[in-house]
Amino acid sequence: MIAGELHAQFIGDADSRAFTLLRAPGGVKGECTLVVPPFAEEMHKSRRIVTDFARRERKEGRGVVCVDLSGTGDSDGEFADARLARWIGDLGSAVAWSASLGWRVTSLLGVRFGALLASEFIRRQHPPLSRITFWQPVTSGARLMDQFLRIRVMASRMDGTGGETATELRARLKAGETIEVAGYALSGTLCTEIDSLDLQHVLGADFPPIRWIDVSAESGASVLPATQQVLEKARALGCTIDYQQLLGEPFWMSTEIVTNPALIAAS
Repeated sequence: MIAGELHAQFIGDADSRAFTLLRAPGGVKGECTLVVPPFAEEMHKSRRIVTDFARRERKEGRGVVCVDLSGTGDSDGEFADARLARWIGDLGSAVAWSASLGWRVTSLLGVRFGALLASEFIRRQHPPLSRITFWQPVTSGARLMDQFLRIRVMASRMDGTGGETATELRARLKAGETIEVAGYALSGTLCTEIDSLDLQHVLGADFPPIRWIDVSAESGASVLPATQQVLEKARALGCTIDYQQLLGEPFWMSTEIVTNPALIAAS
């Protein structure tokens, strides 16, 4: 057991507070890492491995601050009312709150969709970071939304109500409808906002050095074409990226609790 500090607080506006948790070593204050979580159910499946990361960081003398974005987890609000600007505001509030406790955020860990959101947060607010780590980053918000909508399409086929397609669902979202997918009420506004996010259009020379870690169940797996495209474009623009691929189970989608000591150590 590692002795240390544990601070939990609802931060932000009174009508939409985000639950924020800071894990830090005891004693002298110092630097901290902000964790930007994945999307929807992937956030819950990633909690264990993020906790493992926080324990390792605390052992090394660093703090870790995690935030449940508005409308998710233990935070106030409904998922149907979630908006990109609000989520970016949550991240800024978490940075300020951590600093008020003596733990200055100097690095960032973006997990899956969290890498996309973190990049947009950096582009808009320019926090003074020295390094960034991505775990299995989603490179395209539009691709993420397509995959998310397919969960509902497959569910409708299995329960016999079939006939829905991702294209039809997108049309309904565009018309202003809110659609339930795997228990999450997705609004057309949030879908459109996430669609607009793409790592290719954000990363550049003004970003801190990035450690990009993908997890593969097979040794020597090829780099995905979409990933390779982003890496090449970002590097051409002057962004420093250290790409690494590690063996492991897909912690963000596994039905069992997954740990990966190699991933924690590499981060």
